[in-house]
Amino acid sequence: MTATIVLRTNLANFKTRSLVIPAKVFSTISDTGFRNVDNSDLLGNEGRKVLDACVKVKIYGKPEIRSYDLKTTISRFDDCYLDQEELLTAQLQLHDWPFSSSDDASTHNIVDIHNALDKIDNMPYVEKYPKQGPSSEEIGKLIDKRRADVEREWREAKADPDRRQKYSWAVAQRRVRDCYAGSFPCRFKLANGLKEANSIKEIYESLVDLDERSQYTCSYQAEERSQYEEISEFRADIESKYYEAVASTGPLHRYTITEANIILNKCYHCLDLFSRKGFYGCNICGIAPSVCIFQIHDALFHCDMKMQKLYKYTEQGPGSVELNRSIDAYRDKLKEEYENFLKGDESRPPACKYSRCEVERLLRYCFAGASPNDVDLFPVKQDESGMPRIYQTFDIFDIKTSLDYFDSKKIVEKYPEKGHVSDEMKRKIEECRASIDSEYKEATAIKEIEHGSGFIIQDHFVLTNKHVIQTYLDDEDSYEIRFSNESIGELSCKVAHHDQCKDLALLYCPDRNLHISEICPLQLSTQPLLPGKQIFSFGYPMSHTGKTALFVTGNVSGCKETYSGPSYTVLNCSLNHGNSGGPVLAWVDGQVRVVGIATQKHFKNILTLEERMAVENLRKSLQAKAISDVEEGDVVALSRHVLGQEIPRSCHVSLHLLTLKLYDALETHSQFNLSNALPGHLVVEFIKNFNTKYKGEHKQELVKVIELSQ
Repeated sequence: MTATIVLRTNLANFKTRSLVIPAKVFSTISDTGFRNVDNSDLLGNEGRKVLDACVKVKIYGKPEIRSYDLKTTISRFDDCYLDQEELLTAQLQLHDWPFSSSDDASTHNIVDIHNALDKIDNMPYVEKYPKQGPSSEEIGKLIDKRRADVEREWREAKADPDRRQKYSWAVAQRRVRDCYAGSFPCRFKLANGLKEANSIKEIYESLVDLDERSQYTCSYQAEERSQYEEISEFRADIESKYYEAVASTGPLHRYTITEANIILNKCYHCLDLFSRKGFYGCNICGIAPSVCIFQIHDALFHCDMKMQKLYKYTEQGPGSVELNRSIDAYRDKLKEEYENFLKGDESRPPACKYSRCEVERLLRYCFAGASPNDVDLFPVKQDESGMPRIYQTFDIFDIKTSLDYFDSKKIVEKYPEKGHVSDEMKRKIEECRASIDSEYKEATAIKEIEHGSGFIIQDHFVLTNKHVIQTYLDDEDSYEIRFSNESIGELSCKVAHHDQCKDLALLYCPDRNLHISEICPLQLSTQPLLPGKQIFSFGYPMSHTGKTALFVTGNVSGCKETYSGPSYTVLNCSLNHGNSGGPVLAWVDGQVRVVGIATQKHFKNILTLEERMAVENLRKSLQAKAISDVEEGDVVALSRHVLGQEIPRSCHVSLHLLTLKLYDALETHSQFNLSNALPGHLVVEFIKNFNTKYKGEHKQELVKVIELSQ
């Protein structure tokens, strides 16, 4: 026999009659009537409207960045360049170079690597203007004047090329140097290893020492030049084979060391001058005993540069008078400063040092020649003579071209402009750079880094837990709060109020408008949560990526008292990380009301306090939010330094790392199905206390929240 329940109803247009409903499809009767007609559907259509008021509270900012040990950092950076010698030169010129620490335990992240890469990539080969200082403006104006003179002469030569003057190497290279305030990377070789000076006395003594080792005038005899003209065809042959090799993609011809030395000596009239020239292994072809044309070409260049000598004055010719007069002026000024120093009348304070750049500038301008280690100031000169630079002549076109070249040149390139560089090496460099760039963009992008749950209580106000927004509260300049769901999209908000003791936060959104979106805010209730009472909740657990909150159901298990804070209600409900701040709901007087807020899931620590602190210190040192993405090598490098313990041998590292990952999992995968919830009457109390001192906009909305909770 079917069980029935008879309801008598008096409808306006019908006679009193009996309504027979099967008991199995009748749900719980509320105090004022029935809430549903199907006990298999706890919510019903009216209850499901709650979904529109449940939101995901998200913290946006830059994610925490993984760190790398010093060895890995340097390796990733160096892999972005081919010429390591030029790279080292650039690093030595940077006083704030971050990867020169001798502490092997130091760490750096991808932002450090990317910024260092950007700094080196954009570092000019030579500084055009001086840094700010007492005489920087004067020097800057002088450089502009010299450049204007070059520009004027260049325009005149373009109009009448036959009348352009021919300058010696010494005059031409000085005109180029005078157009820059900085030093070229291959520095002037100072006497006695002087790098910086405490006084003008040390600089002057270095000048005297250099004078003793220099020659008076750089004069090249006609017979010397004629000898080089005779051997120019040998040099031209090397140049021809070099450019053929640059264009070639196949294997290169190999020369023995003896063959290479013979070819090299044919390019000089002093056959014994470079007979002991050593050759180093090619990065592409391999090591000795054989060499390629690239090594021979490099050796020829270095031999040419070694022929440079330090001369006090230059030989007679266009521009020589002006250059020699300038040298005398610099020498007289240096001598005057030195004599004033001896008299105790030094212009600089006693503790002030002359920098390496200042020392070099003061000494270099006292000579016409250059150091054998100096850079070639005319690397793009169209050389038809085949002679070393010191025997060649230069015109204003060479000088202008050199200025244009160094104005745009960087101190180090990804791979050399010329030389033996394979497509495979270029590909590897580009892959390394792309990897760093991709990781950098990921690390610096503004995105969701953590989230919790919350719910709308009025048009402009949202409730959640304080710990959900704690990251934002710790650093408000670096983070922002947004909330979202399927119905309202995503909106930014501010913190109106928070309470550490109750773990509650009230968010204010000036852009929220419920009247337009037709979302009904959730009403609070102060009804007690008694054991056995059926409850349900909506939220966004960590595993959930959807825009609509997930529904869970459960019961009240009991109460949990605390010594210093409020008493919590214990729920037997499947709540997880991410559900924090979500509403705990129940049917009250035929309506779905908020009877509490989910706060914390129960779990038991299996590690001691000291062990937990050690793991947290390791995580902090790795700058990782979770251990799950940490590599074993990172743990090996940092465990002893951070934990103060010896890392197990390599065969045990996997187990060591697994332990850390299991500890991480305990924070999000509890073995208990119990959670704490803050009862509704404490939530209402939180709003009442705030409303008494709130003077911002929409205060009346909070008044309404309190009234509806009664």
